[in-house]
Amino acid sequence: MKIRSALIAIVVFTAIHSADAQKKYTCVSVPGDPIGTRIYTLDNGLQVWLSRNPDAPRVQTNIATRAGSKNDPATATGLAHYLEHMLFKGTSQIGTSDWPKESAVLQRISDQYELRRNTTDESQRDIIYHRIDSLSTVAASYAVPNEYDKMLSSLGARGTNAYTSTERTVFVNDVPANELEKWMAIESVRFQDCVLRLFHTELETVFEEFNRGQDNDGRNASEAMDKALYKKHPYGTQTTIGTGEHLKNPSMVKIHEFFDTWYVPNNMAVVLAGDIDYDKTIAMVDKYFGGWKRKEVPGFTFEPEDPITAPEKVEVFGPMEEWVDLAWRFGGTASADPIMLDLIAGILSNGQAGLIDLDLEQKQSVLQASAFASDQTDYSEFGMNGQAKQGQQLEEVRDLLLAELEKVERGEFDDWLIPAVVNNKRLRRIKFWNENNGVRAGAMTDAFIKRRKWADVVDYNDRMGKITKQQVIDFAKKNFGNNYVCVFKRTGENKTAFKVPKPRITAIDIKREGKSAWRANWEKMPDTRLDPQFIDYKTAITQSSLKRGVPLAYVKNPSNELFNLEYILDMGTDNDRKLDVAVQYLPYLGTGKYSPEDFKKELFKLGLQFSVFPSQDRIYVSLSGLEDNLARGVDLFEQLLADARPNEGALKELVKDIIKGREDGLKNKGNILYNGLSNYARYGEHSPLRNELSTDELNATTAQELVDRIHALNGYQHHMFYYGRKPVEEVTALLDKEHHTPATLEPYPPAEKFIEQETMTNTVLFANYDMVQTELMLTSKGGAFNKDLMPVAGVFNEYFGSGLSSIVFQEIRESKALAYSAYAAFTTPRKREEAHYVNGYLGTQSDKLGNAVDALLALMNDMPADPGQFEDAKLAALKRIESDRITKERIYWSRDGMQRLGIDHDVRKDNYERIRTITLADLKTFFDTNIKGRAYTYCVIGKEGSVDMNALEKMGTVKKLGMKEIFGYDAEK
Repeated sequence: MKIRSALIAIVVFTAIHSADAQKKYTCVSVPGDPIGTRIYTLDNGLQVWLSRNPDAPRVQTNIATRAGSKNDPATATGLAHYLEHMLFKGTSQIGTSDWPKESAVLQRISDQYELRRNTTDESQRDIIYHRIDSLSTVAASYAVPNEYDKMLSSLGARGTNAYTSTERTVFVNDVPANELEKWMAIESVRFQDCVLRLFHTELETVFEEFNRGQDNDGRNASEAMDKALYKKHPYGTQTTIGTGEHLKNPSMVKIHEFFDTWYVPNNMAVVLAGDIDYDKTIAMVDKYFGGWKRKEVPGFTFEPEDPITAPEKVEVFGPMEEWVDLAWRFGGTASADPIMLDLIAGILSNGQAGLIDLDLEQKQSVLQASAFASDQTDYSEFGMNGQAKQGQQLEEVRDLLLAELEKVERGEFDDWLIPAVVNNKRLRRIKFWNENNGVRAGAMTDAFIKRRKWADVVDYNDRMGKITKQQVIDFAKKNFGNNYVCVFKRTGENKTAFKVPKPRITAIDIKREGKSAWRANWEKMPDTRLDPQFIDYKTAITQSSLKRGVPLAYVKNPSNELFNLEYILDMGTDNDRKLDVAVQYLPYLGTGKYSPEDFKKELFKLGLQFSVFPSQDRIYVSLSGLEDNLARGVDLFEQLLADARPNEGALKELVKDIIKGREDGLKNKGNILYNGLSNYARYGEHSPLRNELSTDELNATTAQELVDRIHALNGYQHHMFYYGRKPVEEVTALLDKEHHTPATLEPYPPAEKFIEQETMTNTVLFANYDMVQTELMLTSKGGAFNKDLMPVAGVFNEYFGSGLSSIVFQEIRESKALAYSAYAAFTTPRKREEAHYVNGYLGTQSDKLGNAVDALLALMNDMPADPGQFEDAKLAALKRIESDRITKERIYWSRDGMQRLGIDHDVRKDNYERIRTITLADLKTFFDTNIKGRAYTYCVIGKEGSVDMNALEKMGTVKKLGMKEIFGYDAEK
């Protein structure tokens, strides 16, 4: 898609007929805009950004405020983020059963917080907090918890959430298009009125989030970088989560002041991307949001940073693997710096043919490296990151990264690289803007926050394409030097970790049956319903066959000029443990015609990319990109598969990197919990995770045997999938010519069998890790896959264990403040040979683990029955199916998923019909049969000495596992 370079913003006048008069709305749009964005400004200053995408009857909604942590008072940091949490609690109309009485108690609570904030004597502070806790119990008696989320869920909303960063707070939802007006009715009230309801339990949640952040080495390194780059600006002098001391001394008064200052229409935007009618939608937005009262918004000023004249080195310690970060500071969004930095980042690191990609990663000089650019309103940054190989020092990695940047300054890169980088960025935009409403809404939101002209966004790639090589060289010479900050993230004890202690909180009685008068009236609004649409795979997918009998499935791309070609083999690492190594080896191989570097360059020039991914039971060989270059891409791809040449030196370095990667994985708590302990709980010692080559086996592997495996891929039985615009006959003819297979395809090698263990007794698997928080997953094997359980399981999960209004979330977090995150689910397997599982999760402070587990188990043995909440969950499940449309590539992958479960049709039709008849009694029967009274395997990761081991022993037999027991190998000392 070629976007005209001469783009001029135009004004469009749209006539809208209201009940009493005709009203005209003026919008700004840009010729050639691929997503048809229209930008309106209501009379009160509220901006409305609209983009139409009729692929599915759903709308991504973002409500954005130009206020983030940089707007927090320096003496009360964390306000923007905490307010984000509180704006889910309702208003003086939503979430209350008696606002006059509740508001009086909330005022008393606010007064006590101010008194406590100004009290230094700890004993007096404790007395005041006890008073706050008592008053909060009284206030909670008038609250209707999670009413906002219940209403959104009843619409069939997905992804209800929010986020806060340095200069924005954004509230997101994905709602059915036919429910847009009911969504607006809620949100128009929500942001006019701030009520700090259930304040102290949510404050405990923010404490948890702060403490979880202490366990995040990436966050700690990022904060250290910001602090060094910005010694005057709030980007570095304060954090979004806020300081521990400020969190311990909250002020409801200051939070209200923040809301009143920044949450005004002329500082906000409603951003909608999806199946909308522009004229009707802007009139609807005006109807619901046009009554907001504008207010003068204070400007933001800051003292400019002093120039960085010499490298500044910072060290950060934590238990995870080591890396090095480099960063340079530049002008903000309005300057000419960001687009140049983005281009330079692409020249250095684009995943295929950048200087770093080829000089460092392809040549295996480092374990991993990249470059990136980011911009904010006031300043932009250029960054580089690298991880060391085995035996390599981080200082060496730093020097290698700097040497690549110096090559840009000297112009030591090919002339074709700039056009190729720009084209690659253009293709990625085409793909994501066309296919993802969330990406569209994100781009519009970003432009609003940064006050970026939409014309500059639309023609961004064209403008970048006009930058010359000499301009890049001149910019790099002028702006890069010793003016950087270097952060060394080293493995070691984080002695700066600050834990916010938990206050003593009396559990709040959650009144599930409550409903505000406002909600009762809202529910009387006309409720339109969509007719569900189900896929007939036989007509939606064209079946063809290559001359050797290889099946080809074809789906036409209706949106753009991109294609995706998949070779799929139903064998994986369970069939051959060396396949994973062979796939990792492939990027380092060339052919008789191309070196590895030249092969990647050739693909990048053509706007193509390839990947090979092995799972336990499948290999996916993929080629994608610009369809005009399909034939050349298949030719290159087939050359590599048939003519990859062994490279002993590359294999030797790859083996070192695999071993180093394993060592780093043993330092990653997410890998230990979600991969290690989870596999051990499911399979025991004989698990797929442990079915890897040992170090000795790796070292004994030869280059030739790996190349032989690559050459043999096309010789096994396989099937293919094509998604693009070319006719199926043309694609079939091309593959008949270029896809080389033997006359007879080989059957797959037998697969190693892994037995899912029955959960007979309560067992605790504990892994020691240096962290502030504790995380727990519980799991229990259910019965064999049963298609008939899918509809009731979906409603159960909605009602019981997932989402802000679920039983588990309400009881664990909202009522008792026992965990930052809590959920439970009955899972459906991905293959019919696998079992259903009952899973749960808790992320909490170490000293609250026992109480949190007790609370979760109480629910999982006695499901509370709430008829109203059940009907909401059922309605939500139906509306999501009604508004779901399986289109584009998803058509094929949906059928593929069904086939792996032994289902030959769109199972949503069966589920929809069954959900309509499900009763609360059915849900209770499902619970009693599949959930209640189970034994569990508890996977726990935390710091030994901090975790209450007595609490673990009450759960079941405790088994402490070392890394070798979990993964089958141990970190080298």
